[in-house]
Amino acid sequence: MDKLVIAAVYAHPDDGELFAAGTLARWVEAGHVVHAVCCTSGDLGTKRLDVSSEDLARTRAAELGRAMETLGGEPPILLGFPDGGLREHAPALKERLVHAFRRLRVDRVVTFDPWKQYEIHPDHITAGQVASEAAAFACFPRLYPEHLAEGLSPHQPREVWYMMPTEHRPNRVVDIAATFARKVESLLCHASQVEMMADWFVKGADPTALTPEQKAQLREGARGFLEGMARATATLAPGLSLAEAFYALRVGPGHFDNYQEMFLETAGAPPGPPEVI
Repeated sequence: MDKLVIAAVYAHPDDGELFAAGTLARWVEAGHVVHAVCCTSGDLGTKRLDVSSEDLARTRAAELGRAMETLGGEPPILLGFPDGGLREHAPALKERLVHAFRRLRVDRVVTFDPWKQYEIHPDHITAGQVASEAAAFACFPRLYPEHLAEGLSPHQPREVWYMMPTEHRPNRVVDIAATFARKVESLLCHASQVEMMADWFVKGADPTALTPEQKAQLREGARGFLEGMARATATLAPGLSLAEAFYALRVGPGHFDNYQEMFLETAGAPPGPPEVI
C-alpha cells in the first residue's frame, strides 16, 4: 500500500473533529501522513466578551494542536486568515494552499463541499471552493512562479474528499467503530467550542453561564451527538455501526476527472453504491 500524504483543509480549528476525525485516525493507523490546514484563526468563535480575539486565537490553535496529537496527526498548519472574512481573502488563500500542497506533496485533500445546499457559513464555502481549486491547479508551473524560486515544483494531488453532509450522495463510507473514541476525545480537546455549542449537547444550557453540573454533562452530550451522526451515516453501508462518509473525486489538471459519471447521472443513471472502507 502506498503511503499517502493527506491534507484536511478546515475553515476553523474544530471543523474536522465533527466530520472526519474518525477517518483521519484510521488513515494514521494505516501509516499515512495526516496534516490539518486551518484557514482562519477562529477568533470569532465565542459568545463571551471577557476574552480577547488574540487570546481566543491562541486558545483555539492550542486546541487544534492537542486534537491532532490525539488523532496521531502532524502539528497543524495555521494560515491565520480572519474568521468570518475568508471570502474576502480567497486569492491569498489559494496561493497559500497551493504552496502547502506543493511543499507537502499532498496526495489527498479533505475539505467541505462548497456546493452543498443550505450551507450558511461563508468560511466553509470558501475553504472548500479554494481548496478544490488549489488541488486542481497546483500542477501548473506558471501559477505562482515564485514558488519555483523557493525550490517548490508543481504537484498534482490525486483526489479531493468532501466531508459529509455533501450535495452529491457519498461514494466513500469509512468504518470508524475502532476510532470513534478518539474522534470524541479529539472534539473534547476543543473545550472553547464545546462550551460555546453547549445547547447542542445539553439542551437549554447557556454557554455564557454554564453550571458545574452542565459542564460535567457536556462530555457525555458531545459523545451522544457524534454517535448520532455516526450511526445515521452508517445506514449508508449495511453492517456498519459507526461511520463517516465522503464524496471523493479524482483530480486532473484544472478539473475533476469525473466526466463519465457526470454524463451518466445527467442522463438519469443512478449513482452506484458507495465504496466501504
